[in-house]
Amino acid sequence: MFVLSNAWSALMRHKGRSAATAAIVLVVVFGTMTAAAIVQANTEATGSTRAEQTANASIRPTAATWEKVSATDSDSTEQYLTWSDYTTFATAAQEAGLSFDFTVTETVPVRATDGITALSGGSIDGEDDDTTGGALIWRAFYTLDAAHANDMGRYKVIEGKHLNYSTSTTDITGALISQAFADENGLEVGDTFEVATATDADTTYELTVRGIYEYVADADVDNPVTAARNRDNAIYTNYPAFSNAGLDPTSTDDVSGWEIPDLDVLFNPGTADSYDSFVTALQDSGELDGYEVSSPSLEAYDASIAPLNSAASTARVVGIALAVAGGAAVLAVCLVGVCARSRRDEIGMALASGVTRGRLGWQFMLEVFIVTLPALAVGILAGGFLAKPLGSALVSYETSVGSSLIWHSIWIGLGVVLAIAIVTALRTVAFTTPQLFAAEASAATDSPTHDVDADTEAQA
Repeated sequence: MFVLSNAWSALMRHKGRSAATAAIVLVVVFGTMTAAAIVQANTEATGSTRAEQTANASIRPTAATWEKVSATDSDSTEQYLTWSDYTTFATAAQEAGLSFDFTVTETVPVRATDGITALSGGSIDGEDDDTTGGALIWRAFYTLDAAHANDMGRYKVIEGKHLNYSTSTTDITGALISQAFADENGLEVGDTFEVATATDADTTYELTVRGIYEYVADADVDNPVTAARNRDNAIYTNYPAFSNAGLDPTSTDDVSGWEIPDLDVLFNPGTADSYDSFVTALQDSGELDGYEVSSPSLEAYDASIAPLNSAASTARVVGIALAVAGGAAVLAVCLVGVCARSRRDEIGMALASGVTRGRLGWQFMLEVFIVTLPALAVGILAGGFLAKPLGSALVSYETSVGSSLIWHSIWIGLGVVLAIAIVTALRTVAFTTPQLFAAEASAATDSPTHDVDADTEAQA
């Protein structure tokens, strides 16, 4: 009790130093826990969570192959993949023992008719429709998954309804148009409009505005034909509407030029691991010459955690720097509390009074414990409760603090506090008697003195 009382009294005499120590510990513990939570979340996001993602697989021409395609050369559509090509890819994957399902997107250029104006923009502005096939884009999605993989950018319907992808649907005219296209042409949900085929301005199809959309993500288009057009000119329908218009030929042998649709079959092999196996099977088959495999869903997931990746890189550096600097700062403050002149005098007087060095060392250890342990506990609690909302605010990702991280922080924190306390105690007991009383001797020498003879003469 004597040692504890002395320790408490010493802390109360030096409240500023005690408060500074507690504040440093609190900031360091909270900061390092938050940094660790971000790093842990990133490890999970790029590891187990990514492996559990549903991964699709898109097989498309390479950049070198796309260079052979031109928005002003209808013959270059021969570079498009066909159903026969995709059947070859599917067969290679099946022979490797893989199972999958698939969905499809098909795209053709179409012309604006009288009363309809295509939005300007893109490299085909000013080109004749006979050369380009038209400034509009008609794209059909087999399923919602195909729509989600839209390389012209994710979109949301802001008026009307989404497309109906049911195989039994009778909706063969419903279409989605962009807000900009609707404004340009004075179209509203429920209105009808006509477009003409790329090869014949006199062959038209009537569509009904089912919904109006706006893009919520940037485009990532490889096909030069599509990229040459303003993406707000895209008209989206389901497959029945596309097929009913006769735009999906049973064989590309029967059509040519702009009649050949850009066919994009999106395979769904399953998890990220299954996707890797799918890619390996196609590469081993030797059928990918001029083509490459990518996963729009994994790319979208990787893009979504990109801020977390960046934050984790920073958090690793900040966490280590904060821990090292904070630990050094706490140790320095504690040692200053030992080496200060007043404390050295106190130690010297205690030793002169018969207090053992062991008891003095224990007293200074208690001073460290009394200040740092409550601050450690508060810092861990604050980190446990606030790291998640703080991480969500910083990186838009859930950075929860699990029990393993909490216990890890507790044991490391206790270890560091114990180490600082031991160093402080050792420094206390390491003082020699001459060192302890040197400050007092110096103070006596530096203090003002009176010249006795001078005083006596002054009195005379």
